[in-house]
Amino acid sequence: MACRGRFRQEFRLKSFGLDHGDHQDFTRSPWFSSPVPFLIYRTVVCLYQVCTYATAHSLYARLSPKSLIYLTELGYIILTAHTVVSAVLCFFDFFCSRCRPRSSDDDPTFPDADVTTARSTDAIHQTSQSPKIPWYYKGYWVFYNMVFSAGLYITIAFWALLANDEGTFSILFHAINSVVIVIDVVVSGLPYRLLHFVYPSAFGFAYMLFTVIYWAAGGTDFFDRPWIYPVIDYGGKPGLAAGVAAGSVLVAIPLCHVILFGLALAREMLSGLVRRPSLTISEDVRMEQHREEERA
Repeated sequence: MACRGRFRQEFRLKSFGLDHGDHQDFTRSPWFSSPVPFLIYRTVVCLYQVCTYATAHSLYARLSPKSLIYLTELGYIILTAHTVVSAVLCFFDFFCSRCRPRSSDDDPTFPDADVTTARSTDAIHQTSQSPKIPWYYKGYWVFYNMVFSAGLYITIAFWALLANDEGTFSILFHAINSVVIVIDVVVSGLPYRLLHFVYPSAFGFAYMLFTVIYWAAGGTDFFDRPWIYPVIDYGGKPGLAAGVAAGSVLVAIPLCHVILFGLALAREMLSGLVRRPSLTISEDVRMEQHREEERA
C-alpha cells in the first residue's frame, strides 16, 4: 500500500519541483546511525575520482580542449565534480551539526521505521508548510540527477553502439563510472523522484543540440572526420543520427533515470527493514529502563 501511494505521489505535478523535508538526506546514509562512515565514504570516492581522472589522462589519453566535445569526457568530468561537491556538503553538514546544541535528533540510534517510511514518501513530496531546503541543495539535487542518469546512459550507449576496444581507459570511463553511480545510489540517502527525468533529458538535449551546431559549423573529431561519433553523422547518415539523438533524449536517458529511481526505491525499502530490528531492541531497552525507574 505504501509503495502504491508512493507511485501516486510520483505523478503529481509538484513532483517536478525541488522541495524536500530534510537536507540531511543529501549528506547522510540510511545504513549508518553515525555520519562518520558516510563522510569517510564520500572522501574516498572523491579522491578516487580525482586521482583516476588525472592518472587516466596522463597515461592513456592526453587531455585537450577538443576532448570536451565527447560526451564520455563531459560525463566523467561532471561525475568527478559531483563527488567533490558531495564531499564538501558532507563535511559542511558534519561540522555544522557538531556546532549545534545536542538534541534528541542527534541520538546515535536508528530512526523510527515509521519516520523512515514518512521520509521516503511524504518528506520527498513536501507540503508548503514543511521547512524548505537551501537553494544549494536544490541545485545539487538537479546536478546529481543529471550526472547519474547521463553516466548510466554513457555506459549503455558506448557498449551497445560504439565499443571498439576494451582497454583500461574504456573500462574506467565507460564501465567503472556506472559502478560508482550505482554504489552511490545504494549507499547514500539521496532522494529520487520519477519526474526528475526532465533534468538529465534536458542535459541530453543540450548535448545533442551542440553536436548539430558543431557539425554545421564544420567541426571534426580527433581524426578530422566530420562527426563526433559515427552514429550521429548528420551529413553521411542523417536518418540514423536523428533517430539516435531523439531516442537518446526521449527514451534512453529517461529509462536510465527510471532504473536509478527503482534502485533508490529498493534502497529505501531495504534500509527500512534493516532498521526495524534495531528499533525493536531500542524500544525494549527503553521500556526496561522505564520499569526500573518505576521500581526505584
